[in-house]
Amino acid sequence: MASRAASESEEAAAEPGLDLTLNFGIEAPFALGVEEELLLIGPDRRILERGEEVAREADPDEGGVVGELFKAMVETNSDVSANAGEAIATLRAIRRELIESGARIMGVGVHPDVRSGEAEVGSAPRYREMQGDLQGVLRTPICGQHIHVGMPDADSAVRAYNGIRTHIPLLNALAANSPFWFGRDSGLATARTVIFRSYPRAAMAPAFADIDDFRRVTRQVCAAAGIDDYTHIWWDARIHPMLGTIEIRAADTQFDLRRSAGLAALTHCLVRREAERDQRGIPAREALAESSFQATRHGLEAHLLDRRARRVPARELARGCLDSVAELASELGCERELAQVELMLEEGNGADLQRRAYAEGGMEGLLEFLEERTSDLLD
Repeated sequence: MASRAASESEEAAAEPGLDLTLNFGIEAPFALGVEEELLLIGPDRRILERGEEVAREADPDEGGVVGELFKAMVETNSDVSANAGEAIATLRAIRRELIESGARIMGVGVHPDVRSGEAEVGSAPRYREMQGDLQGVLRTPICGQHIHVGMPDADSAVRAYNGIRTHIPLLNALAANSPFWFGRDSGLATARTVIFRSYPRAAMAPAFADIDDFRRVTRQVCAAAGIDDYTHIWWDARIHPMLGTIEIRAADTQFDLRRSAGLAALTHCLVRREAERDQRGIPAREALAESSFQATRHGLEAHLLDRRARRVPARELARGCLDSVAELASELGCERELAQVELMLEEGNGADLQRRAYAEGGMEGLLEFLEERTSDLLD
């Protein structure tokens, strides 16, 4: 969600290069933007390093397509939208344009059958800098779905951010779509999350007392890392003052856009709800981190912490969330998309479906399943 004009701003931070200008309120309150990272594959369904070429060739009228950290990836960006249906419609049009241009794409958190270190990092200065910093941590491409929600003001942003953190484990469980890595079953529901957690500055997000606390911590982290760009802080949820949003980064990319729509709708509703709640007394960061690992390991079979720090089955927690946001879904116009979450609870998450495909057809059958489902653009 690109910023155009700030209705609320401050002078840039005093540190050279570190800009923490507040741009909240530049879009309609609670406007939605969705990004997804996609793998590019060849005829053998292994990764194909064409991301920079595909990004250059993409039709700008079909929405945003940009290169990513690895050359085998692209990131697609929705229009700034009122709800999940509108945002996913943009992403569907982009997938269609990519496929019609000859690209082959795969919507998955981690390619199931790539060798460690096989993929090459992109040529952009940002990515070369990351490679220099992270070295062997960059083992393989990982692909996530990122959701931006526009905030009307800084206080709402902090409340929504603090509150959505309590839902990160549930979003991990619902969106888990990477059970295989390096040619074998990882034993996890989302291997992407484990790989991502090995990056610096990719831990469970901390709570903030207010926007000044956010700026203080952000400046300290950037100073410790020797960086002047806060977007190199990769928490599962983050306040994004430049765009005037909070950004939720907990989900694996989905092969089925209907599932993407369900996750976007649920996240949108939860953020809207949390922006108006008292955030005192929510579980500690360390407890949420452990709950997130339970989701990472067990997916929808996990037991997760609810807001009162009680351990409950993931499906029970999900259905409680669906009930709690039903009226908001009507207000936001995303009832149809939110209904996909109930279908995910019945059918299983992406990891469950991948394991079934592997049981039926082995690795080749799984790769075929992933490409076919990613190319299925039914609404």
